[in-house]
Amino acid sequence: MKTVIYMRLITVLVALSLALVASPLMAQVYKVVDKDGNVTFTDQPPGDGSKPVELAPISVIEAPTYEKAPEATAEDDAEKKMSLSYLRKNYKDFAIISPQQEESVWRPDGPISIAWSTRYALQEGMKVNVYLDGKIHTTTAQQVVAVAGLDRGEHTTKAELRDSKNRVIATTESVVFFVRQPGLYNRPRVTPRVGG
Repeated sequence: MKTVIYMRLITVLVALSLALVASPLMAQVYKVVDKDGNVTFTDQPPGDGSKPVELAPISVIEAPTYEKAPEATAEDDAEKKMSLSYLRKNYKDFAIISPQQEESVWRPDGPISIAWSTRYALQEGMKVNVYLDGKIHTTTAQQVVAVAGLDRGEHTTKAELRDSKNRVIATTESVVFFVRQPGLYNRPRVTPRVGG
């Protein structure tokens, strides 16, 4: 829009400059005073033999030249997609989805799954650091990590998303969960099936 306005302005300025510069070359200007003292300027020579009026030189202003902004290239698009602000905006929903905050996980024998999620697939070279109890447990691009050998009690986990340049893109909230071992007095409740 601005480019169109500038181009129209330049065209008008050039046309005015040409008209003003060309006018003295094509025609002479005469000053005519009538019997009542009214002054008129004309390009027609008056009948009284008056000589043309000497006009002051016209100010000419050079129209500015503007360079067109360079077209965006595929490289520019790729660089934008890898910019930190772009990545942080797109992966701001990065979160741990399992276990949930303060969830009790009953582990009779198998591993516990830690799962993360985000709306967009990871770009090439991205990785996730999964932390368990304050230490990196694993680095992966998989959305589910199996953790075996956890002791009974409270544990914390969080995940950190990094790009191909190892920059931190997003970090999840820490999730506190509890590992429970079935015992004589704290067995998980089983809901009975009705009609079965």
